Amino acid sequence: MPWRRGLRWAWKAAVYAGLSVLCLLVLAWLTLQWGILPHIEDWRPEVERHASRAVGVPVHIGHISVRSSGWIPTLDLRDVVLRDASGAEALRLPRVTAALSARSLLVLSPRLAQLYIEDARLLVRRDRAGHVHVGGLDLAARAGVSSSDEAATLDWLFSQDEIVLRRGAVRWIDEQRQAPALELGNVDVVLRNGLRSHDMRVDATPPAEWGDRFTLRARTRQPLFSYAGDWRRWTGTVYADLPRGDVAQLKRH
Repeated sequence: MPWRRGLRWAWKAAVYAGLSVLCLLVLAWLTLQWGILPHIEDWRPEVERHASRAVGVPVHIGHISVRSSGWIPTLDLRDVVLRDASGAEALRLPRVTAALSARSLLVLSPRLAQLYIEDARLLVRRDRAGHVHVGGLDLAARAGVSSSDEAATLDWLFSQDEIVLRRGAVRWIDEQRQAPALELGNVDVVLRNGLRSHDMRVDATPPAEWGDRFTLRARTRQPLFSYAGDWRRWTGTVYADLPRGDVAQLKRH
């Protein structure tokens, strides 16, 4: 019957189209894995230029290499440095490891099985004019960034499977109040994102007069059919453990 022949033709066309797409995805993955990534160091100056343009401050990368075990390639970046407008070092990442996920090909966007950052050093500074600078970025100047760009960045961040930071340090300098510098040491951060869940844990060691090592935890869920980066619509619980915490120290900062 004509309708049966039409149905068989449609079925074959769908199968052939699916196989064609699958072959293209596999070919693209193989090209990335064995044709592009092994020569990633040659692309380092171009990566630095794109990163500097995207972030808004000069970015220097000491070295890029690729490790591969099976189908999942892992990028290793060493000595990543961001500098502020004066040229001073505002953020140093001695080691960054990013394990790519095969989902990257399905969504046509970088997806990471894990982003691991070790020994990060972050400077947060408020200048005499009251502008806050984080990692060299002037937040007052960043206020002009479009909401769509900010939403896209947050969507990407909260779509990664796992982001881990170990043994980091955060230094706060307040030039406006001329307060003593404050530094949090041995900072550990773990962010795990599911389909609709977002769990975070932060552990850090403050100065001795502030108290003992503290912990912050958050377990949240996003509404159905919402974007991952729309954190204002999340619901959940936040837990803080501040042993011997002296909140009076905040008055100095």
